[in-house]
Amino acid sequence: MATFTRRQLIDQAAFKLGALSVGQVLSAEDLTALNDTASMLFDQLSEDNILTIGDDDAINASWCPYLATLIANLAAPDYGQQSSNDVKVINESILRRLVRGTETYEPQTTDYF
Repeated sequence: MATFTRRQLIDQAAFKLGALSVGQVLSAEDLTALNDTASMLFDQLSEDNILTIGDDDAINASWCPYLATLIANLAAPDYGQQSSNDVKVINESILRRLVRGTETYEPQTTDYF
């Protein structure tokens, strides 16, 4: 399974915000701001029982477009753009769908001491 690092995720969010162009390097201030925003988002997603990211250097690639969109949406007011509750709801519902458990229909075994 392909994975992304937190820095790659931050770069994706910066592209979505328009704070980063091809061939550019993210400024230290923008990197810090987006990194803080990502931390806030990860905490919120964990508290809402949507998604818990255990390793910042191994984030599932399938989650990254939606996480980057959420980071960009959360940081949008800092970059003179509107944030959207609809974007938040849609991307969080997609993440819920991606991480939900599937039924195996296997019998459960009881382990008595």
